[in-house]
Amino acid sequence: MKRLKFLYSKTLLHYLLQEAWIRWYWKFVLPKIREVDLEGLRLDLSAMSLKVRNRILHVGYETQEARMCKCFLNSNDAVLELGGAIGFIALHCQKTLGIRNYTVVEADPRTLEVLKRNYQLNDLTPLAWNLALAEADGSVELEVGSDFWENSIVASNNGDGRKTIDVPAMTFRQMIERVHHPINVLIIDVEGAEQFIDFAAIPDTINKIIIELHPKVLGPQRTHEIISHLLVKGFRVAQEEDGTFVFLRSNCQQEGMTSPSERRVTSAPSNAEISSDVLSNGFSKSIIYAR
Repeated sequence: MKRLKFLYSKTLLHYLLQEAWIRWYWKFVLPKIREVDLEGLRLDLSAMSLKVRNRILHVGYETQEARMCKCFLNSNDAVLELGGAIGFIALHCQKTLGIRNYTVVEADPRTLEVLKRNYQLNDLTPLAWNLALAEADGSVELEVGSDFWENSIVASNNGDGRKTIDVPAMTFRQMIERVHHPINVLIIDVEGAEQFIDFAAIPDTINKIIIELHPKVLGPQRTHEIISHLLVKGFRVAQEEDGTFVFLRSNCQQEGMTSPSERRVTSAPSNAEISSDVLSNGFSKSIIYAR
């Protein structure tokens, strides 16, 4: 039977039927999907493109970040998230992990409205700011792509005609000072704007950082500098997956943390070794360790 199925999969009839199904699905099914349950969280897809809907439904969305949060965070943590997007990670942390003190920042006002709708769907109220992380306070131009995860204040210079909008901006130091509750966790995914982090402004209370780095935007040298700054501040790399890092302060003892084998964390060399090939071509799925 398996042999027959394999042979059938190579036939022209199978190809034509599969193409017909895909066309029908994208034309008639995806446009009607207005809401989805993802990891027990309700998300509004009504303003999302068909590409984004398909990605969330069938490919996955923020899966490694959600896994890292589940592994390294707990209900006693207090979080500032920069780059909240549609609010999935924030909702995961608050509704699934039970984190009460949570502030989220999102640069695009339209995406922020989706975030607020998602909070409403999940019976929560966000503490959310419409701000871009920038080099100076004031306003900046946000380059807006067709999908929310393409938005960035770091111009792509790709000549594809993307439009820009003016959005309020604030430095990292000012954002930290504006948070009215103590924080010990930073979650950062700002599409290249991580280059504007003032590492001297990271409070001593911060002992966990989950950050996605974008070497194709920053370049290998700037990416390496960000990692080096955090190592100098006393952080170590606990995990890395597809460019998303977990940094822990050396004295961080996490209650309820899963075992090292479950996190794929084993004994580490004395220094982090990050090759220029990895930084320039994108991260591998291997883990980089440091202590």
